Amino acid sequence: MKKLLIIFALACMLCGNAFATELPDEQADLAGTDSLVQELPSDVQNALSDISPTESTDFWGKFKSIFFDALGGSDGALKSGLALCASLLGIMMLCAIVNVQPTKDITGATNIAGALAICAACIASFHSTINLAMDMVRSLTDYSTFLLPAMASATAMSGGLTSASALYAGTVLFSNILMQLISKLLLPVIYFYLAVATAEAAMANDMLTQLREFIGWLISKSLRIILYIFTAYMTLTGVISGTADATSVRTMKAAVSTMVPVVGSILSDSSDTLLAGAALLKNSIGIFGMIAVIALCITPFLRVGIQYILLKTTSAVSGIVGMKSHVSLMKNFSAAMGYLLGMCGACVLMLLISMVCFLRVVV
Repeated sequence: MKKLLIIFALACMLCGNAFATELPDEQADLAGTDSLVQELPSDVQNALSDISPTESTDFWGKFKSIFFDALGGSDGALKSGLALCASLLGIMMLCAIVNVQPTKDITGATNIAGALAICAACIASFHSTINLAMDMVRSLTDYSTFLLPAMASATAMSGGLTSASALYAGTVLFSNILMQLISKLLLPVIYFYLAVATAEAAMANDMLTQLREFIGWLISKSLRIILYIFTAYMTLTGVISGTADATSVRTMKAAVSTMVPVVGSILSDSSDTLLAGAALLKNSIGIFGMIAVIALCITPFLRVGIQYILLKTTSAVSGIVGMKSHVSLMKNFSAAMGYLLGMCGACVLMLLISMVCFLRVVV
């Protein structure tokens, strides 16, 4: 009787953390893994039609397939980007020709006209790119509400009770902070950055230069600080909670093996088999989730990246033919596209880091 009471007490200790940080019922139900597919956009579902959240997948093979498909579908973005760059170079060359014999009035008027023309040519491209980034952030936010609970449930089933709760809580907290910060603040601030950069090029005002530099600093530092804190939290939490889970599982298996007469060792071996099966399920869901996240973001990321590279190249070429203020404006516009690329990358990186942390939980 005493042995049975000890076994019951150890079982309660093992499950205590799960009750203390109880996951919602719908998050604990792995029968809903089909929602990991159903909640994806139709084009992404078609791309992932040959893989399943509950089956092992060749990650790198599928990644290459998705990447090259997205790259092949980015021809339109490349053509429109090249047309924009040609227009920008034409504007800057025209302004440089007008300013061949510079006077104070001609230079001032040319700076203003050229800056406004460059801004007018770029604003449509930036508007569509910012909307594309916003849509990507919303898609990742919506999909994470299905992906993260499934990963947490699978991790808990494989014996990582403490790890599942801690990693899930941290991921939800920081991903919500980052995505809300990007969608509500940083993406709209890009428009303000472009306006300040245009006014700076037109007026050559030092205060506008300092304001533009501050906005860029604010965007980059906000992204870095959140990612640094998130990475540190996930690393420390994974180590501490993983150690606690491993200790709890070993204690429970040892108790069952030594205290249950006759069949104790059989039960202990069976628990190893069950945990191994749950770990395989966790890995399958995690790999599927990583592929799904990549499939969601690869097309927007490539389009933003193409625009960034083209603007960066245009700003470099414009240094040969353009006026100094217009060359600086092009560099600032390419920096703004770089900030957009950084925001998209931060959202994707956070979810991928979360997936890796869940997959690395070993008990």
